[in-house]
Amino acid sequence: MKSCLLGATCACLIGSGVFNPAQAATWGVEVGVATASPCPSFCGGFGGVFDSSFDGGEFSGTAYTSLNNAWGDGQASANLSGPTLLPVLGAEGLSGPNSLAGSSAVGMRGYTYSGATATTISLDIALDGERGGTVFSNDAWVESNVAVILGDVNAFVADYPTFIFEVVPLTPGLSELGTSNLSLDLNAGPQTKADSINLTLNPGDEFFVWAGIEAGGVRDGFGDAFNTLSMSYSDDTGITPSAVPIPAAVWLFSSGMLVLVGIARRKKAA
Repeated sequence: MKSCLLGATCACLIGSGVFNPAQAATWGVEVGVATASPCPSFCGGFGGVFDSSFDGGEFSGTAYTSLNNAWGDGQASANLSGPTLLPVLGAEGLSGPNSLAGSSAVGMRGYTYSGATATTISLDIALDGERGGTVFSNDAWVESNVAVILGDVNAFVADYPTFIFEVVPLTPGLSELGTSNLSLDLNAGPQTKADSINLTLNPGDEFFVWAGIEAGGVRDGFGDAFNTLSMSYSDDTGITPSAVPIPAAVWLFSSGMLVLVGIARRKKAA
């Protein structure tokens, strides 16, 4: 009898729209690490060996993964713990001879500007790390991409080209407020690259910050930006992060438990 009542309650909640994940602001973090061998002039081919590891996704607030094998090693982390819950991302990949090791981290978060008047602020970006290669200039990479999008983004996308060239242009109501693309210099030791995106916001504006970083190397090359890609607003007055939705499973379980508690209380009172 209790399971029947619980099932009916769940069905009622779903049908009544008490919680609809599609209506919640989309945000999350995702990380991945991959290795490949052999890499003479390209990677893979006949007899190629590949390995990978991933973590996170939509509505994940933190993610971490690592990989270590005969062809290289890497790690990646992402969390929404920066100022005003902005993404903080780290990635590194160190390849072995004739191999590839690369990693990536992505984060996105929505915001609302609730100030009384229009304002112009900047999103300040810092990329810290090192990039080293021994054969060709493209044997190592550390690159970051940041985009600020005006509107209500309803899809979590981990790939920058897909997000900026497909999702944004093809989604009504979305437009770019600005982008940033940074790359560390080869064999220049530990370094910091900085950039800013100027944002003009009107009261009630909803906008999203999308950030991604990629690091890795081929043929003993390496890219190390594990500490890290970070961001902050020059002035966060009136800027509020999007609300964190409760997963549907938690809503349904909690609501069902409340129903059962009510039934138990009524029986006890009787």
